[in-house]
Amino acid sequence: MKKLIAFLIFLLFLLLLWCSWNWYKQTVICCDEPIVEVKHGPLYFDCNSDLPITSNAWAKKKSEILSAKAEGKKLLIVGPYFDGENKELGLSRAKKVEELFFDSLSDSDIELGSRLFGNCDDAKKDALHKALFKWVVRNEHVVEHHDKTYVYFKYNTDNPIDTENVVVYLDNLAEEIILSGNSVYLTGHTDVDGDQAYNEELGLKRANRGKAYLMKKEVPEDKIFVDSKGKLEPISDNTNEEGKQKNRRVEIVIK
Repeated sequence: MKKLIAFLIFLLFLLLLWCSWNWYKQTVICCDEPIVEVKHGPLYFDCNSDLPITSNAWAKKKSEILSAKAEGKKLLIVGPYFDGENKELGLSRAKKVEELFFDSLSDSDIELGSRLFGNCDDAKKDALHKALFKWVVRNEHVVEHHDKTYVYFKYNTDNPIDTENVVVYLDNLAEEIILSGNSVYLTGHTDVDGDQAYNEELGLKRANRGKAYLMKKEVPEDKIFVDSKGKLEPISDNTNEEGKQKNRRVEIVIK
């Protein structure tokens, strides 16, 4: 009888042990938050810091960027800034990244910019933490940014476009549009002199000059869209001639 009782107690002990183990698995082990390994791309930043951090993959990425160098172009480095940060931090990041290229490029080969993105931590999923690198045209007639280009050509709208810098840029643009099938948007802008109706018409003439040139280079008309903002969207001071000159432009965007 004592042996039977002992055996039953042993079975109850095993049952209790089994129940305890299952409870532990379901309430402790299963509910622990998984350990997530944070992986970064070739280049990233700590939030609220301008110091660039590079991984082993940076050397290859840097080589790829440098290999795209083209005659007459500069490397535009756009530093990101995120929610809760300011534009100056983005520019400071771009400046620090610029120093990573000084063994291959001079200061005159590089242009800097900044751009706002969303959440800093979420942006780390991007290989370069939203830093942008683009070889751009920068001269007195063509100023290319990461998302648009400002073109300043001779504004006698009755004459053909013959400024060398503009011709080279538009020739390359035409080739790019034909090969890619993308559309191009040309928007004319003016300085503040005159009323808006006059300036809107003048801005449209400027945009149409660019359209006519591109069509001459066999860009399909249905790929070219023109508009005018007249004097409504200045990018510089209209109180002096230098500022007015910068406002008299055609903005080109490829989509």
